Amino acid sequence: MSYVYAVARLRGMENRLLDASFLSRLIDSPTLDDALKALGETPYSRWLGKAAEAGFDKLIDEEMLATCRELEQFVPDKALLTLFRMPYDYHNVKVVLKSLFKVRGGDSEGRRHELLSPLGSVDPAELVSALETEEYAHLPYGLGDLIPRCWFLWEQTRDAQAVELLLDHHLFATMLSLAENLKMPTIVDWVRNKIDAENLRSAVRLQRMGFDTAKGLPFFHPGGTIRPDDVARLLGEPLETWSKLLSHTGIGPLLDALQDRSDLRTTLSEVSKALDAYLIRVLEKARFSMDSPANVLLYLLTKEAEARNLRIVLVCVAGGLNREFARRLLSHVR
Repeated sequence: MSYVYAVARLRGMENRLLDASFLSRLIDSPTLDDALKALGETPYSRWLGKAAEAGFDKLIDEEMLATCRELEQFVPDKALLTLFRMPYDYHNVKVVLKSLFKVRGGDSEGRRHELLSPLGSVDPAELVSALETEEYAHLPYGLGDLIPRCWFLWEQTRDAQAVELLLDHHLFATMLSLAENLKMPTIVDWVRNKIDAENLRSAVRLQRMGFDTAKGLPFFHPGGTIRPDDVARLLGEPLETWSKLLSHTGIGPLLDALQDRSDLRTTLSEVSKALDAYLIRVLEKARFSMDSPANVLLYLLTKEAEARNLRIVLVCVAGGLNREFARRLLSHVR
């Protein structure tokens, strides 16, 4: 299956991405109206009307959704798009289930459907309907079997975090299985590193919460390049040693941010930023090939980073927040 045409299309689409100079100019906008006016010079201009009605989050989501739809027109294997969109589906399942937990617990205001993302492969309205009516049979990824297990777990424990963890375990197992079926080694490598990245994010959070190795182990997902047992052992070690302990892995050296333990919240932010950038770099070797399917995911992740950066900038401008702090939060700026 040739990807020459698809990669050529993606190379052309890269010219639409927002670069560092534009984001720098945007972040210095005096007001949100000024920032949105500047976006009128970019592909985001087509969504400015929706932003006026529903806020700038709508503008960003519409651009990402349009990107996915455009790629669907020429990417030979749609499973690559599924890999990108699948985490958004699971996010939506979590949102709906947690809302139902609250509603059935007597909280009539428990529904938080405004938190649903349009970027999943399942229409959010259809997902809400399926979960509220308990008609799960047509849901993808084996969710039809998983969601009853989520309800059973909730009824036994009343622990929403345990339900989230069950969904996350299933998400990463499903992503890895799909990647392996594609028989694309670079894509498999990316999924395994994505699992590592999530495990390390969790490890930093759990360390901050005082979890030890035994208590933390259930929070780590199998399938990465680092075994869950080895990630859990980090919880018994000082944060500043983690980079050295994982120096034999590709992802370990990124933990240099843990050297500064003065503010663990800042540390988590820096680690997350570094991990997001690393996951893009895992795929960047595909840029040298005009026939590599990995270019599809590379473009989507780069566009997703742009959306994340744009959201940071607009929140900063709208709230009158410190511009230099916002600049430090930006990641993988072209």
